[in-house]
Amino acid sequence: MNTRRAFLAVAFLGWSAVLASASDELSRIWSDLSTSVRQRAEAVNRAFANGTPVSVIVAALGTNYIQCFSSTRVWMGPGPEPPNTPWLSYRFGKEKVTIHTSSSISEGPLAGKFTGAGYSLPEGHSTQTTDRTPIGQQGGAANGSQPIRVETNSTPGAAGSRR
Repeated sequence: MNTRRAFLAVAFLGWSAVLASASDELSRIWSDLSTSVRQRAEAVNRAFANGTPVSVIVAALGTNYIQCFSSTRVWMGPGPEPPNTPWLSYRFGKEKVTIHTSSSISEGPLAGKFTGAGYSLPEGHSTQTTDRTPIGQQGGAANGSQPIRVETNSTPGAAGSRR
């Protein structure tokens, strides 16, 4: 019995050290002014598993977020339309790190579970690509209000233009 308790104590202390190390890394990356939003989002995804309560993530990242809800959207498939869920947005200058949740719009993002972190690029021209599809266009989005996340497959600006 004592061996079992000792093993559990060592396992618990080891796991606590791993969690503290991950928390230290996230804290260092999150607060470093020279870190990009992409690096911050990647650090959040490494530090928290999907299903982590959003309140735990807010405790680690701080309360300087904006709660975001999408009132309109268009689903172009394939498959069934995913649920419309709220998210938290942490701003770093003109860029943002987004914390996506599983909660419904009526519950609000703080009631949900973490489903992943993403980031948006500032409005304007970007040379970054996803699957060789340019993201961002000169002058920003058509209405200038929608951020573009790298996880989203975007249509190149020239694809919809007439020749």
